[in-house]
Amino acid sequence: MNKLVLLCLCVFAAVSSRALDLKQSKLTQVVNQVQIISAADQVQRAAAVNDIFAMPDLLRTGAASRAELVAPDETVTRVGANTIFSFDPADRTLDLKQGSLLFHSPHGKGGGTIHTGSATASVLGTTLIVVTTPNGGFKVIDLEGRVKVTLTNGLSQRLNPGQMTFILPGLNQLAPVVVFRLDELVQNSLLVKGFTQTLDSLPLIDNQIVIQEKQISSGLLGDTGLIVGDNATPDQVEVLDLNTIPKGGKHNNILSQPQSPPQPPSSVNNPNPPSPPPVNPLDLSAAEAADATINQSSLTDASIPTPPLHVLFSDFGLTGNEYFHGQTFSGFVADNIYFNTLVVTPDARIVAPLEVNLSSYSGQSQFDMVAVNDMYFDGSVQFSGLLPSQTFALIVGNQLSLSSGISLEADAKNFLISSPATQTFDGVSLLNAVGDINVDTAGEVGFQDGALAGAAGRFIISAGGNVSATDSSWAGTSIRVSSLSGGISILDSPLTAANNLILLALNDITIGTQYQEDDSVPNGTPRPAYAVTGTGSSLTTNPRSGAVTMLSTVGSINVSDTQITTHYLTLNSGDNILLDCTGHTPIAAGTGATANLTAGKSANNYIGVNNTDFSQFALVNMSANTIDLCNVNFGGGSTVSLNSFNGVLAPNPNTGATPVQGDVNFIYNVTYGGQPAQNYIGNGITVGKY
Repeated sequence: MNKLVLLCLCVFAAVSSRALDLKQSKLTQVVNQVQIISAADQVQRAAAVNDIFAMPDLLRTGAASRAELVAPDETVTRVGANTIFSFDPADRTLDLKQGSLLFHSPHGKGGGTIHTGSATASVLGTTLIVVTTPNGGFKVIDLEGRVKVTLTNGLSQRLNPGQMTFILPGLNQLAPVVVFRLDELVQNSLLVKGFTQTLDSLPLIDNQIVIQEKQISSGLLGDTGLIVGDNATPDQVEVLDLNTIPKGGKHNNILSQPQSPPQPPSSVNNPNPPSPPPVNPLDLSAAEAADATINQSSLTDASIPTPPLHVLFSDFGLTGNEYFHGQTFSGFVADNIYFNTLVVTPDARIVAPLEVNLSSYSGQSQFDMVAVNDMYFDGSVQFSGLLPSQTFALIVGNQLSLSSGISLEADAKNFLISSPATQTFDGVSLLNAVGDINVDTAGEVGFQDGALAGAAGRFIISAGGNVSATDSSWAGTSIRVSSLSGGISILDSPLTAANNLILLALNDITIGTQYQEDDSVPNGTPRPAYAVTGTGSSLTTNPRSGAVTMLSTVGSINVSDTQITTHYLTLNSGDNILLDCTGHTPIAAGTGATANLTAGKSANNYIGVNNTDFSQFALVNMSANTIDLCNVNFGGGSTVSLNSFNGVLAPNPNTGATPVQGDVNFIYNVTYGGQPAQNYIGNGITVGKY
């Protein structure tokens, strides 16, 4: 978890106008994948400049995407990657599902309410950023001007430029204020500098940077060497030691009163570096038109025909490829690229691992293997000689083809695999012992039959379509899976993240065990489903600080036969939630563990929880039109909030009575500290309206 990622990759802010209710805005810039989803029929369409985005529709951005919106009163909202939000019918309120926004309003016109599945606060300020956190809360970050944050119980907090605070889920308490390096955030944030139009308040932000730098150089502020984490309590904020963070990333230190003579602030990078020399069009066109077969360690081996020269270190793009439009690359380029495909006999190919040594290119911060059309791997390949500060990418203009059972390894800061077509990993292992693994596609992503992804850093999937894992495993410091227009299915697969595990999808999210029909039953007779023999799935994070987050925009979340280990559990569905932990007990540790379940408000939306023990969670929040609980235990002394449409506990709790739509239903064996839960309404358990 790096110092600035949490401040610029997951930032969303929302504030509306005092003069006018914020019900709609016009899109003034759209970068990559930005979609508007109709609330009426869930039809989605690509957003375009000059489109009007209005309540109650949803706006969603994909990976490496962003958008700018301007309201009638000139309020500017800049939307970051992987963001989902909508304008709420309530005055000056935004419903923030996930993602990041920068908000700037003309003086005197800002102000509004930010609502997530588990936290709500009113925010007033001129230029600010709000950041969702994995536990269902969010952060508020002040870039310039004074910001006031007010909780639903009236408690308020004021922030100055260069300060941030957390809004905690399910709590009506303030969190500490943290001072951060404003220059590093602004320098690296696409929300500030990633748009064609210059932010009107940028001169004011720059002035605050100068003021903070003077405070650092004079000794009023000192760099602690610590970075902001993703979690907080009313008394403390999670911080990480810079020495434990891999070098090479853009970070943002926490500042404090110095305990030793202060160090001068780091210099600001030149915002306008000189452009690289242009690629000779003849060299590029020749390289793009010729195939390349790589069966030896060197990319300049005589087996690769030269000319043309395939290695080009000036930025080049893939002309005519819509998916990679606007992106540039540097490294090896060919029409089709074949790895480890040397034919030994007419019907056999080499499958022994091939080491491709890239140490000759270690002076490059990024090295790309670019196939204009297709890329084929018939055997395992290890890309060696990369530095921990380098990014290595497999860029495929059309189809990536991987033989089953092979492994691909690249030890680098980031190992990226990107193509517009569906990517299937059948028994394939993706390995990076140094940093991140990124899988990016406009199509679907499938891991199956013992496939493995193992990253020393983060494991990230960004897909346009469905994402699935069956009999596979993923591991990394954090795992983030995003399906822009499909669903996510994890069956018989362990997912292990040291920190956070986040699943984002438009449609259904399903976690559990494979099922199939019993073929032993004669034809024409109903065939009951049964579980295939297996271990089920598991979602594992740090029980004292990790987070498991699932967000389905318009679909359901179904979790069964799954062991969950985490400190913060968040399930947020636009439809229904079914959680059945039969045979498993959700594990959490330490103080402040929370479970937040939020389903849709419509008449047919419900939360159903069966055979689940929440005794290790200090806070449990559920909100849906209807809540049905069966064989559920809450921990004695825990704070439990159950919110439904009617806001009442149904009659005859724990008697197996028929559930009442709109109520909270204790159907059978619902306990609090081992005692009947209905005895603790108002004393540990709160039932209210959603």
